[in-house]
This record gives sequence, C-alpha cells and structure tokens, in this order.
Amino acid sequence: RSIFKVNKGSAEKSKKMSKEEKLFRETFMYNKEISVINTAVAQCSVPSKRRVDLPVTAGEQLDVIDTTEGNEVICRNAEGRYGYVLVEHLNFR
Repeated sequence: RSIFKVNKGSAEKSKKMSKEEKLFRETFMYNKEISVINTAVAQCSVPSKRRVDLPVTAGEQLDVIDTTEGNEVICRNAEGRYGYVLVEHLNFR
C-alpha cells in the first residue's frame, strides 16, 4: 500500500511539471523539444521583475534549456518552473 502513496506523490509532481511545461510553451511560444543543454548554479538571489523571468536563489541548480539572442538563457528550476535568467547571474561548471 505504501507503494501507491509514493506513486500518487510522483503522479502529482508529474502533473505539476506538465502544467508548468504547458504554461511555459504558451507564454514563450516555444514549440521545440525541451532538452537540457547545460546546467548552471545561481551565483546570487534575483527576484523576477517580469512574468517571464525566473526568480532564483543563490546556490540553486538550474537546467539550461535554450539560449537567446541577448544575455539571457531560458532555465528550469527543480520545481519545474521556466523563465529567463541573465547569464551574469549564473556559474557554469
């Protein structure tokens, strides 16, 4: 019975992740396949100024999904949220 509880939690997390992905695709008009091209660690905490920005905390690990023309990259955090992060706030290892 405890197996079902774990699966229920995983199912809820998966449902939330797919909801975040759908929101991301609609907001960013992103129709490419989502794949992680790199990982980075946030050097400092930065609140979001726009709806499309991803708020980050210092030391948080992020998946880099795509690059942009400017100095921003599209990232995903551990909670499955997507948004723009300035490259200068990230440390690539």
